Amino acid sequence: MKRLLLPLFALVLLCASCGNDTIFDESHSFDNDTWLRFEPEVFSVPVTNNDKPYCLTVSLRYDTSRFLDPKLPLVVDFFQDSNELHNFTPTIRLRNRNGKLRGECIDRYCTVTDTIDRFRMYNKPGTYTYRIKQRTSKYEIGGIASIALKVEQVVK
Repeated sequence: MKRLLLPLFALVLLCASCGNDTIFDESHSFDNDTWLRFEPEVFSVPVTNNDKPYCLTVSLRYDTSRFLDPKLPLVVDFFQDSNELHNFTPTIRLRNRNGKLRGECIDRYCTVTDTIDRFRMYNKPGTYTYRIKQRTSKYEIGGIASIALKVEQVVK
């Protein structure tokens, strides 16, 4: 039974993967590599095709000598074109289960990319706003250099 589940799971992941049709890719840097809790990063995404779902990924660049936590919880506020607010709370994993750093690391900086929304559908063409905040208990967290949001059409 387990032999059947692994190929099935791999097929589902392949079918649900993000595509190469990127409609938005923007990065924001933090002054002094410090992200303040109540200062969200705002991304305005222009959508022209609402027939297909989209995949959203976040890339986080951080200083491994200053930010030591194994993960970073986020709050993502999503404003539809009607200004209706929805939110969700993804967590960016910076280390794998055995403590090894994830992503690409150069010197003391690592960049980790995680999918935060695999099948986002938009009601109609227009501009959609994402407001991303760090969800830690600290007012400011040091060692966070930048955050990027990428939106791609899902390959089916």
